[in-house]
Amino acid sequence: MNSWSIILLVPLILSVGVIPSLQSEITPSAEALKSKGTSLSETNSNKVCGDRLCSEISSEKKEMKKHTAMNAKKELFPATMDYTITGPEIDPEKGYAVIEIGDGLYWIADGMYQMMFLTTGEGVIVVDAPMGLGDKILQAINDVTTEPVTHLVYTHIHKDHIGSAHVFPDDIEIVSHIDTAEHLAMKNDPQRPVPTITFDEQYTLMVGDQVLELYYIGPFHSKGDIVVYSPAHKVAMAVDLFHPNAAPFQYFGIARDMGEHIAAHDKLLAMDWDVIISGHEPILGTPEHLKFNKEFTMQVLDNAFSAMQTTQPSANYFGDLADKCAELTVEQYPDLKDIEVSPVENCVTMVFYAMLD
Repeated sequence: MNSWSIILLVPLILSVGVIPSLQSEITPSAEALKSKGTSLSETNSNKVCGDRLCSEISSEKKEMKKHTAMNAKKELFPATMDYTITGPEIDPEKGYAVIEIGDGLYWIADGMYQMMFLTTGEGVIVVDAPMGLGDKILQAINDVTTEPVTHLVYTHIHKDHIGSAHVFPDDIEIVSHIDTAEHLAMKNDPQRPVPTITFDEQYTLMVGDQVLELYYIGPFHSKGDIVVYSPAHKVAMAVDLFHPNAAPFQYFGIARDMGEHIAAHDKLLAMDWDVIISGHEPILGTPEHLKFNKEFTMQVLDNAFSAMQTTQPSANYFGDLADKCAELTVEQYPDLKDIEVSPVENCVTMVFYAMLD
């Protein structure tokens, strides 16, 4: 065989893998580079740092940062529990109260709406931006810190809870469930900018020395409902699921799915928290408040069934069922705040759930 034949055969041999060892020398694998301890090399799309993949080191650094943040000495202040009984005093000139309820964790309340934010040493994380608070949110933040707002979390789609998102700088990161992002992209509402970070089931947000765990536990109220949880403080935020020490808003908070609404109680109670920010009412909630709300909800369901067993068919049958259910409910909970505001509307929702679901 002459030299020209050998030259022509080499590419053919390489292409069919006859001499893989020669090919591996030409394009070394990630494992080979790691074993050689190459300072910084790249094989295909795998970057190698020393004797390990750079991605492995990056992942470990992220876990170390999370571990450090979660183990930083932070806690819920004991005095915060007073606000689970009596709401804070609202400054009439400001129209809001801003209270540090745990290390770096602040609660904003105006007597009707609630939200929270965290200082991190590297910027402020804000959770929700109620429409009625508007620029007062920035005022409240500036009352206690000079850190800039870097992140905003949406708990769900509704404008009354996130309709002031436009007051923040355009370059912040906005985090939400993917369903919320898709809905807001469709709405194209300048008051509710489209999220820049989305997730499906769970997301860990780490900024500075603060960690928030975001969980999707089902659409208990609307699209993209999430639970926001601070493990260091043992504080949860679940907006529009319930009103602590009060009857539900009409149609059980306009719940889209009563099955998901009921199930969310047990899912939340399985988590380890001491205080919950419910989005409404002057006070903070506790596990006992949520347990009572589940008891109340199930009692209304029982009342719907009782009404179905004792009410005769008529031209206004569904109205009669709701009226009977509401009558039973008001009799059972005469002292509950707002019990007489929307008992019929709540029973309408429960009657249809009992009959159709």
